[in-house]
Amino acid sequence: MKKFSLAGALLAASSSVVAAEANTSNSTANNPLAAFNPAFSVIFDGMYYTDNVDGEGAALLEDADSAFHSHGGHHDHEHGDLKRGFNLNETELTMSGSVDSYFDAWLSAAISSEGDFELEEAWIRSQSLPAGLQVKAGRFLSAIGYHNEKHPHSWNFADQNLAYLSLFGDHGVSGDGIQLTWLAPTDSYLQLGLEITQGDNLERAGSIIDAEHIAEDISDELGTTVTEEDLNLAEQDGPQLGVFTLRYAPDLGAHRAIQLGLSAARHQDSQSFHEEGGGELFVTEGDTDVYGAQAVYKHFPTGQYGKGGWSIAGEYFYADSDQKAVFHSDPAELGLPVTSEQGAAYVEANYGFAPRWQIGLRTAASGIGGEFSEGDETEEVRLSRQHSAALTWYATEFSKLRLQFNRNDVQGHDGSEEYNQVFLQYNLSLGAHGAHSF
Repeated sequence: MKKFSLAGALLAASSSVVAAEANTSNSTANNPLAAFNPAFSVIFDGMYYTDNVDGEGAALLEDADSAFHSHGGHHDHEHGDLKRGFNLNETELTMSGSVDSYFDAWLSAAISSEGDFELEEAWIRSQSLPAGLQVKAGRFLSAIGYHNEKHPHSWNFADQNLAYLSLFGDHGVSGDGIQLTWLAPTDSYLQLGLEITQGDNLERAGSIIDAEHIAEDISDELGTTVTEEDLNLAEQDGPQLGVFTLRYAPDLGAHRAIQLGLSAARHQDSQSFHEEGGGELFVTEGDTDVYGAQAVYKHFPTGQYGKGGWSIAGEYFYADSDQKAVFHSDPAELGLPVTSEQGAAYVEANYGFAPRWQIGLRTAASGIGGEFSEGDETEEVRLSRQHSAALTWYATEFSKLRLQFNRNDVQGHDGSEEYNQVFLQYNLSLGAHGAHSF
């Protein structure tokens, strides 16, 4: 019962706000937005899943060779436990609306299939700052990439693409902090953005490790007691992640649109845990930089219910990290310089070939030009690839069914693995839900 108490609180809060507005004589008469404030929805997501590697397909993807994975595959899985057969994915709760003429707000939370509650986003955003400025504060999805700002229910595919999975994890980049954007007073859309967040939710490239958990693992492996203090990690006190973004969209008329973007991020004191095949265990810390480029083109539908509409989107990221060993099972290697670098990219295309029907194709790769160096020893990161095809039926704007096929060529720590995945997904939204971004 305790795990669902917060969900109940959200429902109660929504009801109380509506009731309060109903009892306020001028709430609806003087403010039309009050009738829709807040909008509340529940999004259901589930799937039937199978693969030809005994149900290990999702875990193999998360363990794909990467310069930013702990060598030896030592990291926690998020969806690596996706099982063959029926799976209930996260159930998402959202609440959004205009607070007043100065602010709007958004809240989204997820309940896992085990009943665990996680707050994904909770932010307020200004509406009336001058000179094209806007401020968002709270917990939010970063604008570091086009796909990163989208919630899973708005994805064109059932799973996270391999490029994001290898660098940012299944849920992408989010954090607690502040975002400032400036919209230029030009005929074409030009927006500059700056984010400063705590940086504790960034995974893979630029992560913050769980020091207590890692100390316990090292103690078990070495057969001696290792404490958090022995790891010699810097105090994570204050914001650690800064992100700069640029978005440009020229005016192409009413039937098509394009958006181009660049991003750059730096994570101070990012941390990694490494477990080598020879039994060496070490923890590293240093700075990580990520650079990204994106392009999205959309041709809007010419027929009913999405028929004739098509889009193509692609992103490339390059990440490099310069760290040193702050803990090592061999004391002589303490202070060993450790560097990591690699690229990752994806391209996806979607086409509405009939009313309510869409077909999508996607290709993604991770480990592009990847290298992992320990002192004078350098190891190349092997390239992993993923090719996907999805067929989606949009019954209405609130429900959809999707059949998806993945062909994966994953370079893991135990060698190469080629295998197939099949997803049959349903996604339904109950209640009001705001329009999705471009």
